[in-house]
This record gives sequence, C-alpha cells and structure tokens, in this order.
Amino acid sequence: MNYEKFGGELYIFPTGDNLRTSGFLMGAESEEVIVFLHGMGGNFYKWGILQGAREILDRGISLFTFNNRGAEIVKDFKDLEGEHHTLGTAFENFEECTEDISAALDLLEDTGYSRFHLLGHSTGCQKILYYAYKSKDPRISSLIHLAPADDYEIWKNELGEDFSRIVDIANDMISRGEGNKIIWELYEKTGTLWTASRFLSFSSRENWEARMFNYENLEIFSQVKLPTLIFLGSEDPYFLKPIDFYAEKLRNAYKGEKLKLKIVNGGDHSFH
Repeated sequence: MNYEKFGGELYIFPTGDNLRTSGFLMGAESEEVIVFLHGMGGNFYKWGILQGAREILDRGISLFTFNNRGAEIVKDFKDLEGEHHTLGTAFENFEECTEDISAALDLLEDTGYSRFHLLGHSTGCQKILYYAYKSKDPRISSLIHLAPADDYEIWKNELGEDFSRIVDIANDMISRGEGNKIIWELYEKTGTLWTASRFLSFSSRENWEARMFNYENLEIFSQVKLPTLIFLGSEDPYFLKPIDFYAEKLRNAYKGEKLKLKIVNGGDHSFH
C-alpha cells in the first residue's frame, strides 16, 4: 500500500464566535509560523499544502493549516454548546472569516509563536487581505497571496448574459428573507451550490469580498502596507486577461515598503 505520513499536531479549537474547528501544525524550532487560509471548497488536509509544508519546515519555519468556515462546499460545524451550523463555501458569511483567523493566531500565540505570516490561496487571499485591512492586527508580519483571482470577474464571465438575471434573483430572495437558501436556477445552470447571500458576497461590488481584488480599483489592497509576496500562475484559467496585466496592476497599487511578485511559468490556479 502506498501512503504518506505527515508528522505534526492536530488541534481542535474554538473560533471567536465559538464554532469548533480543526487545524494541523507542522512545527519547526522557530518563533515564526505561516498560517494557511484555503479557498473555496478547500480544507486543511489537502495534499498540496501538506507537501509544501515540508519545504517550509526545511527553511526553519512552521506551518499551520486549518479549516476556516468556508471549508468544503457544505460542512457541518458544531459550536461549544453542541449545536449544529451548516456552513462551508455555499453558506458561509465571508466577513466572519475574521473570527477564524484571529482564533488561529490566538491559538498559535498560546503555543509560543510570535511572528505570523498569513498565506492565502484563491479566496483565501481575499480573507487574509480583509482580515489585515479590518483588524490592523500587529501580530501579522507579512501576507502571502497564491492566485488572488477576482471571483466577481470569474462569475460574470462564467454566467455571461445570465449574470445580471441571477444577481436579480439573489437580491429578490434576500428581500423575501431567503438569503440563506440555495439559488436553484444557478445550480441548474452551473452545478454549483450558492445561497443568495453567499453569491452576492462576491457578485456585487457593494460587498467587501467583491472589492478585495477588483483589478479595476485595488483600493483595499493599496491600503494594506504589510510586506507582501504574490505568486501568479501564467496558465491560471481564472485570470481572464494576460497574467502580466494583473501583475502590473498589483505592482502599481502596492504602497508598502516590500513587495515581491513571482509569475510561475506554466502554473495553473493550484500551481500544478
């Protein structure tokens, strides 16, 4: 039987609003730790991040990967009282990601770490940027973005002429108090599950999530001046224009003291 074994410590811990979640720490002899935020449909035990953690450990830096409330598509979370909450990518409230990230940092601080680097992949990039912008948490040393695509642009392209119609359906559902119900018209067209509120979170520029990496106006990105490292894949299908367009937009918008941007030749959205 072929298998891989990853050494580390599994933690079950509460978020800031008392949901139980899980994380895995692969620790080095260091006060420095990278905290990984997965994207839509992801989870803390994906092979790619665990494999990458081994290389990070070789550099003397620990890595903590954990389930934020957007884990998988539909996921049951229990709170500290044992009550069930239906979350996951389809149901989460984007802005509540701050409860997840701050809890992870609190946990790691309690275990002895003092320097924190937030690493996001895909929608995880929106989450770490939002957290840094809103919290001004002094514990953060840097941000690392892997494939910071714009979900608004992606879904507007995916739905084409139906985009405005689905947005109108979602708004109508919310006006009727049905924001936490699935948009079945969208499921029938694309096979993806989204509640009305979750869909509008990235499909309306009025909402925080849709503004994080709006490449026509990177106002939020430009205000976060932490040292920043960005990786873009040259063959990432979720960047609809040539990748150099996005790289130049990011370079021009950044107002901090240290930015490093790397285009990975041949890399797709997950850098395969």
